[in-house]
Order: sequence, then structure tokens, then C-alpha cells
Amino acid sequence: MAYGPYRRQSRGTGLQRFFGELELAVMEVVWEHQPLSVSGVLEKLTDETHSWAYTTIMTVMRRLTDKGWLAAKKQGRAYVYSAVYSRDEAKALIASEIVRSLVEDFGKVAVAQFAKELDHIDPGQLAQLADLAGEGEDDET
Repeated sequence: MAYGPYRRQSRGTGLQRFFGELELAVMEVVWEHQPLSVSGVLEKLTDETHSWAYTTIMTVMRRLTDKGWLAAKKQGRAYVYSAVYSRDEAKALIASEIVRSLVEDFGKVAVAQFAKELDHIDPGQLAQLADLAGEGEDDET
């Protein structure tokens, strides 16, 4: 729900908001089939409706490597790529960075607004959130 003049840009949800369209397509292929060469990713992405240039996929994969999302390993004359983080780890890392940034930029207001939004969440979802928040903590009982 949008309030006032500020509306969320609809560029997708979740990882779609963080990665470019082709970056996310490459990451999805790598997460599903890793390790893969550029040719392997190209093969998985090419279908009747999309045909990509080898150099385009290579550039995207090099940029994802530079950004720290992919790791490249020389195998013969080619490189094979693997994801540095799983899909779930990537989501958690991105969400953590967004929350940290909001708190740094808006301080108490960001935290208060986040708490206010929790009132609108389904109780079952709220229980799942509580479980997720406690995953990294050590139980001292």
C-alpha cells in the first residue's frame, strides 16, 4: 500500500529489485545448475523467444563476479562459475543491507515505521518472521 505521494517503483519484487533482469536470469541458471561456463549459461538461457550473444552473457557474468556474486575458476581453457551465496543467502544479505541503510539514513523513524507495518502482517507470517530473526542466535537455556 502506498501512502502520500511516495509510491514504490514497480520493478518487480524480491531479487528482481536488486539485480537487473539479465543478471537475475544468469544467477537463477547458475543457482540451479552450477558450476557452469559462459557457454553453459548461454545454452540454458537461449530459447525460441530469446537469443543472447556470447559476449553479452560473458560481460554479465564478469560483472557479477566483480560484484562478488559469482566466483570464477579456470578449468582448461575456459572459466566455470559458481554462486558465492545460495539464493536464500543472497536474499538475506540484500535484506540486511537494505535494513542497515534505512536505519542509518532514517534512524528511529525507520525502526518505528517497520514496527508499525508489523501490525498489518498475518499472525502466521509474523511467527515465521520471529523464527527467522532467531535463526542466528544461540539458545542459552
